[in-house]
Amino acid sequence: MKRKSLVSALLSFSVVFSGLSWGHSAMYKDNYQYDNSNEGLTAAQIRLLKGPGALSNLCVDGSANGYPCHNIHLQAFMAKAEMGGGSNNLNDIWGWTDPVTGKEIAIVGRTQGTAFVDISDPVNPVHLGLLPGHNNSSSSWRDMKVYNDHAYIVSEASNHGLQVFDLTQLRTASPGSTFSETAHMNDFGSAHNIAINEDSGYAYIVGSNQCSGGLFMVNLINPGSPSYAGCFSADGYTHDTQCVHYQGPDTAYSGREICVAYNEDTITIVDVSDKSNPVQISRSGYSGSRYTHQGWFLNDSQTTLIMNDELDESGTGNNTTSYIWDVTDLDNPSEIGRYIGPTPAIDHNLYTLNNYVIETNYRAGLRILKTDDIANGNLSEAAYFDTIPGSDSAQYSGTWSNYPYFASGNIVLSDIGTGLFIVKPDWDAIENDTPPPPPPTSYCQASSNNASEEWIGEVAFNGTSYASAGAPYSDHTDITVSLNAGSNTVAFTPAFSGNSYREYWRVWIDFNGDGTFADSEQVFDSGSASRNAVSGTMDIPATAGADTRMRIVMRYTSAPSACGSFNYGEVEDYTVTFTP
Repeated sequence: MKRKSLVSALLSFSVVFSGLSWGHSAMYKDNYQYDNSNEGLTAAQIRLLKGPGALSNLCVDGSANGYPCHNIHLQAFMAKAEMGGGSNNLNDIWGWTDPVTGKEIAIVGRTQGTAFVDISDPVNPVHLGLLPGHNNSSSSWRDMKVYNDHAYIVSEASNHGLQVFDLTQLRTASPGSTFSETAHMNDFGSAHNIAINEDSGYAYIVGSNQCSGGLFMVNLINPGSPSYAGCFSADGYTHDTQCVHYQGPDTAYSGREICVAYNEDTITIVDVSDKSNPVQISRSGYSGSRYTHQGWFLNDSQTTLIMNDELDESGTGNNTTSYIWDVTDLDNPSEIGRYIGPTPAIDHNLYTLNNYVIETNYRAGLRILKTDDIANGNLSEAAYFDTIPGSDSAQYSGTWSNYPYFASGNIVLSDIGTGLFIVKPDWDAIENDTPPPPPPTSYCQASSNNASEEWIGEVAFNGTSYASAGAPYSDHTDITVSLNAGSNTVAFTPAFSGNSYREYWRVWIDFNGDGTFADSEQVFDSGSASRNAVSGTMDIPATAGADTRMRIVMRYTSAPSACGSFNYGEVEDYTVTFTP
């Protein structure tokens, strides 16, 4: 009798707040905790399945070198190990264009420091060097912005303070350098984020251990010697902010310096023109808030804000949700609509460019949204590039952020667990876009735990055979099997590494395309286990229409199911097309 060892198987709110007069009772951080479990097939695994040379970086038929895409091409990828920081993860990202050389530099946050990558040749990026965190500290959170050819960097690492780095020294840097900070400000310790109003020359540090986590204002007029300018703490912790010289329609604030703060459960607008006496203009909540995270004005008219909530997807089970606000009256902002995306991924940082919204949504990657009908509270997806092909679930891995403001049109993405992506939207295609295709149908997982002794050797339909090597699960959906309406002859042959064993076969076809293999969609059953090839017929209904998936399961000695794991044998998936 055959012996085998068993192998292991595989804060809510329901009312709308507006103009609330009280502040936050305590600051708390977001829910981020890196999680790369259940990501499914990687792009590299997809490339292996497709075969060498079969894929390119151009986005064609929904794929760019194994990455799901629509109207966005891949330029290059630089793995995190090639960026001077070993295997440590990435976080935020920003960019700088050298005004003298025109070179475009990606400034990439890492757990242990900040990497600088020259992407001027976008298909051959060069890692120029790494600036370690202050006192070699490390943290999952790091954020950076640029003013007057200097990078300003904060981190949630203890006592990190504000690092200042003179970017002009990159002009003569040798690739792979280790840099030192140009200056340091220690008026605060840890901080979550930094925003800079380049028109005024002030930085706004938020989520720090000062000002109750609110706006800690810093004068950058002397770039190498930042100095404290003021504090706004009346509404407690601020997670992120955008500060501008106000040019919008609310004439009461024309020419003033305004910060829009994202304060965990509210959008809080503050007049910071007088740094010694900042004034809260309004504080607005919204129904279903979980964690008011970040947002950006749509354009220079400053009439509309797009905002995200980092915990609403995981808290409510809704797909990625972007909130649209009318801010024509800064004293009384009002939400005018919500965009619900096609995936359940958590949204993170977003920016706007030429009236498009550029979102990075963790596992769903970069998403570009059209705003043609935003006055009615509507957005529509026009392009995407997904750095995690195997999953769009609401988990904390994938793209942290993006920088879309290079003159070249290239966008840099920081994928937390893998590295730096350089992509380029096809704006002509986006402008003339038809709606992107729906996301691929997700099927239940099925596999054996061991295919080393027996596996599916060959399958044949109407005399056309397909041989394959053994694996617990094999995705052959790149192969399209042609079947006829009515009866089709089939044969299934097992392969063995040594002794032959008794195998039970079943086949399912997802005729209705709903992503499941129902009992009624079983089209073949060998009826018993056999050591030899089995054959018979499969009957295809005349109503079978669009191409869909076929699943073949060979299981040692017992009748298999379409989903789940079992000890010995193999599962193979194919695409099938039907001829009337």
